[in-house]
Amino acid sequence: MRFGFHISISGGFSKVPDRVPEGCGTLQIFPSNPRGWKKKPMDKDDVEGFKIKVKEKGLSPVVVHSTYLPKINTPKKDLREKSIDALNQEIERAEVLGGDYFIIHLGVKGGEVELLKDTLRRLKYRTIMILLENTCYSRFKDMGIIMKDFPDMGLCFDTAHAFEAGYDLRREDKFRDMLKEIDDHIGIDRLKLIHLNDSMTPLGSKVDRHYHIGRGYIGALGFINLFRNEYFSTLSGIMETPGCEGCDKMNLRAVQYLSQF
Repeated sequence: MRFGFHISISGGFSKVPDRVPEGCGTLQIFPSNPRGWKKKPMDKDDVEGFKIKVKEKGLSPVVVHSTYLPKINTPKKDLREKSIDALNQEIERAEVLGGDYFIIHLGVKGGEVELLKDTLRRLKYRTIMILLENTCYSRFKDMGIIMKDFPDMGLCFDTAHAFEAGYDLRREDKFRDMLKEIDDHIGIDRLKLIHLNDSMTPLGSKVDRHYHIGRGYIGALGFINLFRNEYFSTLSGIMETPGCEGCDKMNLRAVQYLSQF
């Protein structure tokens, strides 16, 4: 498995590859300021510098995550139109950067299915694959209701979100049941990427709080079950663990260690 982290784009895209910890083979970034609607124009030299360094370091896949503000399931028409426009700008930027995957959170709640489908139909993409990520209240069978209409989109599996939604990764039998649900309702072959995050909140909390690998409620056993799985072990894993001095190196050591069992 290739491991990587979500990396800050502060100071420009060309600075990103230099921030990737040694021992990583992939990375994830935002396409723009994650807390602002306005997109700063992309600098051609900055983009080219990013792509050259990514190639030199052999970083793959290049993952781009949607920013915080777009709401793809809001019933508020003006906000949804603004969100769709923002997402299409972000997807365009991701393609300019040579991204392989563009991730959007897909949380299915009552009465939102048609809104979600309408939003996804209006996304514009050519060279990048859209991955829909489970949230802390997502059930994979419900995600499948939407994803069956978008066969060219894939799944990004977030460990913390799955655990917080009630899937107990610590138990081998429950882990197998979850995989069967994914395969039955989405198709396991559509699972393209993993977000490796421990959870600060307990099983089924429906509260999204990421934590350091092996130090949260999922614990070492949950990640060992994942790494032992024949299909999961072929994918790349991105960590979105809390930032602090030395924390990325600590979490990288943790996943490297746990993946040996």
